Amino acid sequence: MVWSPNFMSLKITSTRNTTGEIYERYNEISCRPTVKDHKAKEKICKSFQRSLKHWLPIDRSLKILDVACGEGALLTFLKEKGYKNLSGFDISEQNVAICHELGLTFVQKFNAEQLNQFRDAEKYDLIFALDILEHLPKQSASKFIKQIREKLKPNGCLVIQTPNMGSIFSCLCRYNDLTHEFGVTEHSLLHLLLLGGFDANKVEIKPQWSASTILGRFKETYLCLLHQLIFIAEGAGRPRIPTKNLLARAYRS
Repeated sequence: MVWSPNFMSLKITSTRNTTGEIYERYNEISCRPTVKDHKAKEKICKSFQRSLKHWLPIDRSLKILDVACGEGALLTFLKEKGYKNLSGFDISEQNVAICHELGLTFVQKFNAEQLNQFRDAEKYDLIFALDILEHLPKQSASKFIKQIREKLKPNGCLVIQTPNMGSIFSCLCRYNDLTHEFGVTEHSLLHLLLLGGFDANKVEIKPQWSASTILGRFKETYLCLLHQLIFIAEGAGRPRIPTKNLLARAYRS
């Protein structure tokens, strides 16, 4: 490279600006199906039912917050399950508009990195943070977890879903979305939750099994076998969870 005296004055566009541009039209750019489509809704809700059913509270009146709720898929699922005390927000104005079209008029435009400022001192029994952690700068991740913990009532629960960097899909999951900033394995996710103030004895991390058909479950079995074969040389240090996403829940003491 030839040195130029004007080199240092070149304007460099940051990836955060790129990310912001994408968030403005996130659904349009990602071409992600929404629950406005009946077939997509049926598939999405079946996936939630399988992956989350054992972690959903019996009490339908508990206060639930969906952080970075996207196009409102989870909130729609919870609403149809009878949960009445729902809140949610997303950074994308386009996603918020889609939520309002679905009747989720309580959804607001808000930045997850400023969670401690959302509705001031309001506390929640259950907070979902699905597919948001990977969008945050790594240096903000522990602060984000701490803010969630502060937003929980005593014995309140956090549920996280995030791409699994220990799976064979890790490279695709990490780089297939330009807004992804970093990723975690089952081990580093636990470390992050501990940094955020959660007790290791009150954390559970498991595979995110979501197939809703016989063919899908067959593929999951194949994935398990393939994962074991690929990582067999790693011995005791190999990742145990094969799914492309991790599911974790943590309770506030």
